[in-house]
Amino acid sequence: MLTDAVSKSSKFAIYGAQVVAYGAYVAIDCLLGRKPECFIVSGAAGNPDEIDGVAVVAVDDCEFKRENVLILVAVTELLQDEICAVLDNKGYRNYIRIGAHEEHELMSAYFKRIGMFQPLEPSVGSKACDFAVYEVRNDRDKPLVSAPMLKAWEHPIQAGADVADMRVASLLDNTGLHISAKNRMYNEMTATYWVWKNTSHAWKGICHYRRHLVISGTEPGDGVVDAVLLLPYICYPNALSHFQRFVSIAVKDAMLSSLQALKPDRYNVYLSILNGRYHYTCNILAARREVFDAYCEWVFEILEHMERSAVTTPEIVKPRALAYTAEALTSLYFLSNSDNLKIRHVEKKIYT
Repeated sequence: MLTDAVSKSSKFAIYGAQVVAYGAYVAIDCLLGRKPECFIVSGAAGNPDEIDGVAVVAVDDCEFKRENVLILVAVTELLQDEICAVLDNKGYRNYIRIGAHEEHELMSAYFKRIGMFQPLEPSVGSKACDFAVYEVRNDRDKPLVSAPMLKAWEHPIQAGADVADMRVASLLDNTGLHISAKNRMYNEMTATYWVWKNTSHAWKGICHYRRHLVISGTEPGDGVVDAVLLLPYICYPNALSHFQRFVSIAVKDAMLSSLQALKPDRYNVYLSILNGRYHYTCNILAARREVFDAYCEWVFEILEHMERSAVTTPEIVKPRALAYTAEALTSLYFLSNSDNLKIRHVEKKIYT
């Protein structure tokens, strides 16, 4: 495990300064009681100067001896080849990539230690059920070097079929009840809307063409689980700051205004979560039909309220703005209902 390599190293540093890196930092500090020499970044833009008193240093300014420090490459797998090439060119050889599997192992150990975000345990004799996860594709997706082999219960669906230049799946999100034409704003959420309005599986969910839930097609938890999500990221300094990396202040304010207008009794609960550290990402999940549909009803009511205010806040309808907002809302929904729902967590597989 990753912690074994860190334990054997006299010094270590973390390449990255966002959610993957911060999660690794928190977990290692908790599990081993050790802090990195520094956080290493490609450049200062968009990164803090320090995290919890640990310096954030550009890779060109690193001064420690290459052979004496283990570097943990804690960024999304989509960027790791590029970053490792930089390290190789600068003579660093003692580094370990934290891929999706290593990240899941590390964060699972941390959350087990603190008693939060329980994993989905393998079930003995789990019964088959009407289980369907829809793999969202888009005509603008980048080609994959190695595409996943889909299970019988995984169904590709093209999001944004109404505004697409070509077809990439036989199932389209512009049939039945749909918001396909709004895909530039909503991204994968137009497929989520379609699944909500046009399917009635006992269990249903959403994954991405390059990000999949590691899960079987049987009823999770032998009928005692309500929803399955990826482990949340740990954000620095809080979830709201992470959200604001991707949207304008105007979009953030519009989300808060919509929450206050539509959910005044729960508004302070939502603020507390946003000012906390945890954030579910990617809008990927599977849930019992009743839970999935209730989640969608809650999320889309808020997103549609925001969309109506775009006359005065045009940033709301810019590409991806409402998709990023949906991530924040997904976090709010499931974190605020964690006492009412039996939520379990699984690993994600990333295809590049």
